[in-house]
Amino acid sequence: MKLRATAQITKFNWYNFIWITSVHIIALSLCWKFFTWPAFFAFIAMYYITGMIGITFGFHRLLTHKALKAVPFVENFAAFCGTLACQGGPISWVGQHRVHHAHSDTQGDPHNIKEGFWHSHVGYIFNRREDLNDLKEVAYYCPDISKNKFFWFLEYNMVPVQFAVGFLLFLIGGFVGEKPGFDWHSGTSFVVWGTFMRLVIGYHITWLVNSATHTWGSQPNKSGDESRNNWWVGILAFGEGWHNNHHAQPRTARHGWTWWQLDQTWIFISILKMFHLVSDLKLPVIKVAQDPIGPDMSIFHNAPNDSPSQLN
Repeated sequence: MKLRATAQITKFNWYNFIWITSVHIIALSLCWKFFTWPAFFAFIAMYYITGMIGITFGFHRLLTHKALKAVPFVENFAAFCGTLACQGGPISWVGQHRVHHAHSDTQGDPHNIKEGFWHSHVGYIFNRREDLNDLKEVAYYCPDISKNKFFWFLEYNMVPVQFAVGFLLFLIGGFVGEKPGFDWHSGTSFVVWGTFMRLVIGYHITWLVNSATHTWGSQPNKSGDESRNNWWVGILAFGEGWHNNHHAQPRTARHGWTWWQLDQTWIFISILKMFHLVSDLKLPVIKVAQDPIGPDMSIFHNAPNDSPSQLN
C-alpha cells in the first residue's frame, strides 16, 4: 500500500489531546462518588456493545479485513457501536488499521512499536500524521468503506451520537434509581460509568493491542513483524490479544486458534452464524508439524500471509 504524501507531515493534535485528557479527568474524578452497581452493570454492557460488537467484530474483522460478510442491518449496527467507542468513525478507523498492517512495525506504521511503547500506545494519537488526520486523505486507504453514506454520517457525527446515547443512559439510570421519581444521582452514575469510564477503559484496552501485543508474548508464527500472542490482552480485548495469529493470517475471522485461546469475538460470530446473520467466514489454515512439542502454538505453521494490499 502506497502512503499518501501527507504521511510525511506530523502535527500535534490539540483536539485529540483535550478530548482524551478531559474524558480521563471526568472519569477518574467522579467514578468513586457516583459508583452504583446498576451503573457498573451498564458499564459492562456498554463495554461489550462498543468494544466487542463495535470495534473487534465490526470495525476490525468485518470492515477492515473482510473476514466475513454480514447482513446490512448487522453491519450498520456494528459500525454504529464502533463509532460509540469514540476511536474515530468507520472510515478513519479502517483506513488507519489497514495502513498498520501494510507497514507493520516499519516507518510507515502509524503506531510503530520501534518508536517506543508510549508512541505505540497513545503518542501517535497526539502527534498525528496528516494522512490519518484528514478524512479525505484517510479515505484513500479504504475506498470500499468510503463509498458507504451511512459510514460518512457516523464519521461526521461521532461526538453528537455519543452525547445522544449518553443522554439515553442518563434517562435510564434516573428511572431505575432507588429514589422515588427521577433519581438524579443514579442517572449521573450511568453517564459516568456507562460513558466516561467505559471510554477510558475501552481506549486503553484497544491501545494495548497496538503496544502490549507488539512487546510481550509469544511469536509462534512468522509474521515478519513484532506482533505477539498475549493471553491477558486476549481476555481483555475479546480475543484480539492473539495478535501474532492475526498478523500471520490477517483475513481470518477467528484469532484464537485453539480451544484454550479464548476468543470472545469468535464466539459472538459463531452465534450470529447460527442465525444466518453472517456468512463467508474465512478461517485460519493451520498445519501441524511432524514433531509436535506441546500446546504453545509453536507446533503450528501459518499459511502464507495475506497481502495487505488485498485488504482494499
